[in-house]
Amino acid sequence: MKAVCLKGPRQVELVDVPVPDIANDQLLIRMGASTICTSDLNDIRANPFDIPLPVIIGHEAAGTVVGIGQDVTGFSLGDRITTHPVHPCGYCSACREGKQHLCLNMGHFGIDLQGTMAQYYYVRSDRARHIPDEMPFPLAALSEPVSVCLEALAQAKLKAGDSLLIMGDGPFGVLMARLAQTMDLAHVVVAGWQDFRLSFAKSAQKINTQHLEEPVPALLQPVDSGYDAVILAVGSAQAFHQGFQCLKPKGRLVVFSAIPEGAQVDLMTVHIKEMEIVGACNDQDRFDEAVQMLTNPALGIAELITHQFPLSQFEQALHLAENAHDQVMKIALIG
Repeated sequence: MKAVCLKGPRQVELVDVPVPDIANDQLLIRMGASTICTSDLNDIRANPFDIPLPVIIGHEAAGTVVGIGQDVTGFSLGDRITTHPVHPCGYCSACREGKQHLCLNMGHFGIDLQGTMAQYYYVRSDRARHIPDEMPFPLAALSEPVSVCLEALAQAKLKAGDSLLIMGDGPFGVLMARLAQTMDLAHVVVAGWQDFRLSFAKSAQKINTQHLEEPVPALLQPVDSGYDAVILAVGSAQAFHQGFQCLKPKGRLVVFSAIPEGAQVDLMTVHIKEMEIVGACNDQDRFDEAVQMLTNPALGIAELITHQFPLSQFEQALHLAENAHDQVMKIALIG
């Protein structure tokens, strides 16, 4: 089969590899669509997680069941499914405490499990879900991105009438803005640098901060005394500090995107305003909810898939995803 393989920094090739064998608890999937994630681009650029190379990349995917392990029930050949990249072990302390998304022995597509940018890939059957016949595979591939966005919103602990600022206009920030439509919030504001991407945030208020010397006053303009929660959906220390300044007392900053260079924290302000800073990583049992969200026409999540390419054109797809933020939101590779 053909697969997109990461062999070294910025060294990605389409290779011929055997169709994988599956274990007794796994499904073999003919890939229908695999969408490109920002983390895929980070892995290609710098391999920040020290992934053992070479590896087939990709982790957001959906497709058709073409092989079934002998211990698997509930699936048939030809089933259309979406898959979750995180494979918790089930026995470590985190898993035993119900925190499988923070598993200490986690398997993950494109890291220590072969990824989804291939004609075929395998998945443990408990990490697969059926999708409706009418759901396109590129949309179904967004189930995991939606699930992690739901986790970020849950970590924000918002209630009706609260205000939310999302820092970042990439696919995840925009997804959060659309999902927040269902939460009866007083304000949902998205800050970013690209009017093209901000336009996908639908009914959210949009603020382009690219050319603002001091963005904080503009970010605070929609609210009286700051935001109840800020979600950091861009890996930028500058955005972290700006978002932190926009919180009201007892506000909560959710770190969804990691900041590679680190960020200083004003602990005096944390102390005197009783601020909270929390992480959001993977999702805690939100996969089924995410699949359901994909079927909600009011959210229009399929609109985020702006480009589709066959697997053979992976180089063009990756180049656009990396460099064309004024033209591209989400790209799907089609099997």
